[in-house]
Amino acid sequence: MRDYRLYELDDQDFEQLVTQLCIEVLGTGTVSFAPGRDGGRDGRFHGTAQHFPSTTSPYTGKFIIQAKHTKRPGASCKDTEFGRIIKTELPRIQDLVTNQELDYYLLFTNRSLPAGKDHKILVTIERIRGVKNAHLVASETISHYLVRHPTIWTSLGFDRYQTPFRISPNDLADVIHGFHTTVRDGHGGFHSATNFNYVDKEIKNTVNGLTKPYYEYLQRDSLPHFANVKAFLEDPRNEELRALYHDTADDLKAKIIATRQQFTAFDDILIFTCDMIVEGNPSLRGKKRLVRVFLHYMYFDCDIGAHA
Repeated sequence: MRDYRLYELDDQDFEQLVTQLCIEVLGTGTVSFAPGRDGGRDGRFHGTAQHFPSTTSPYTGKFIIQAKHTKRPGASCKDTEFGRIIKTELPRIQDLVTNQELDYYLLFTNRSLPAGKDHKILVTIERIRGVKNAHLVASETISHYLVRHPTIWTSLGFDRYQTPFRISPNDLADVIHGFHTTVRDGHGGFHSATNFNYVDKEIKNTVNGLTKPYYEYLQRDSLPHFANVKAFLEDPRNEELRALYHDTADDLKAKIIATRQQFTAFDDILIFTCDMIVEGNPSLRGKKRLVRVFLHYMYFDCDIGAHA
């Protein structure tokens, strides 16, 4: 299943996406409301749904549509924060029922939905007398809708969020964890006599488009650690980790070559790759500096980037 990275949208983008999805599954009578205090609703639909919950047995009545977006990658409907959001919405839902504006409540969120969690949330909402049915549409279901109706994503211009490339963060994560453990425990016999000037970096930087300020930052923050990284990778005890490192570097090098024109400077490639690796592997949070060190080492050691 494609990862649409819905957390990269802003709140208004997400509400537009929800509206378009509802137009598809409910009907063209879907109405969205302007940003602001929404009184527990971002949109509504009155009538018989076209395809919800199914084409053969569609609901008929008054639908209230609510969108709850988060910018936090990995957010879940089981999070305490989301529980507080639901609790805040309950009196608003009650007011909508009292005003005879609600039969069906559709809550869209870009959070993931663990098995069984929707039942607990929906029971809480459906305890409000007058709510015929409530539905929680989380990121997994939204992705299924978008796969079936891909023009929704592109028609809204959200293809601008298309990720240039992806790599698996797990292999490099294992290498970084191994390096971190070795440094922390004081093992490895590291030394600082290694010379990394065997390639003219000024020429290499020009060829690859690495800016002078970023190169100075690399030298200041990462270069002092390169001898330790090199010694760690060359240690016979780390043979498996060395293989993982080179697999990651080879994969990254090929993808950079294929997508280089999508980035202005090589700085952007290194920043993008670091963010993607950390976002894709929660165990690396708190070790982002080491991720940068290893990516900078790959560049400096000519494992990635064009040679001079």
